[in-house]
Amino acid sequence: MKKLNFGIISYAHPHAIRYASTINQSRRAKLYAISGDGANSDVARGEAKKYGAKFYKNYEALLKDENVEAVYIAIETYRHKEVAIRAAEAGKHILLEKPIALALEDADEVIKAARKNDVKLMLPFNPRFTEPLIKAKDMVEAGEIGALEYIHAISENVKPPIFLQGLNMEWFLDIRKSGGGGFMDTAPHGIDSLLWLTKSVPKKVYADIGAKIYGFPVDDIGTAVLEFKNGIIAVLTAGWGNPKGYSYGLEIKYYLVGKEGFLDVRTAYPDFTVYQDRAEKIYWDRPDVRAIVENFVAAVLKDREVPISGEDAKKNLAIVLAAYESSNKGKVMHIDI
Repeated sequence: MKKLNFGIISYAHPHAIRYASTINQSRRAKLYAISGDGANSDVARGEAKKYGAKFYKNYEALLKDENVEAVYIAIETYRHKEVAIRAAEAGKHILLEKPIALALEDADEVIKAARKNDVKLMLPFNPRFTEPLIKAKDMVEAGEIGALEYIHAISENVKPPIFLQGLNMEWFLDIRKSGGGGFMDTAPHGIDSLLWLTKSVPKKVYADIGAKIYGFPVDDIGTAVLEFKNGIIAVLTAGWGNPKGYSYGLEIKYYLVGKEGFLDVRTAYPDFTVYQDRAEKIYWDRPDVRAIVENFVAAVLKDREVPISGEDAKKNLAIVLAAYESSNKGKVMHIDI
């Protein structure tokens, strides 16, 4: 069976650890190389040794390796445009950590580079690949709750990345590198799921985003009210709202209201709780990451469309930026996408 040779560019983003493990376990992919760009280069080197992958000090050297066919880019957000364009020019297929870039013009350049060099470009938005949410979407589309009217989503509410032990996540608190804080980090997942569930795009957004909990120099949590073109109203809360001692490392919930019923998705990830001296939430499966990797690999090997394109990611970014603008100006913003 043909395997796709992957390179991971940087361990700056904590998701790199999970993606490395998932790629390594895939029957159709091989973790071939890792580069140590950006934060956590020592972790990247250790992971390369762990998985028997080649280690390169920088991504330019990795891209020169002709055996690398695709890359997962997990470098600091402000470098997404730079690295993604170079990867496209090197003919590597691209799985790019979200957001696609920090500005819509930069997103356009990434999309253009991928198209020009005939490489696949995919963004990994997780909720749409979780089993309970897939079931909920199937039920909505089957008309089991009537016409969808309202969605309340708590999407990707997590502990701040800087609380992660053994990883340097300080760049998340530098707005020049991250583009924003908890809302910028986590809201793209929720926004993608809303676009997917509603089969529409928002025309208006009103948001409140700020440093409300930890006193960080960037926002830690935000809420956005979105009015979609097909009339559905969605309320999205996203950010770093979970305290250090909270037993959920990651929490996403969806409340979907239709004319004839509602769906209450309490947790999108299979899990259980251990109650002893303290409560500990354990996630025993993450089919979302596995599905993202397998869908991307299949798109490359079978030369078919990726489920989440660069154009999808640009729409997502436009909504996130409009939410920040709404929060900064204290008024409703119209979105034209």
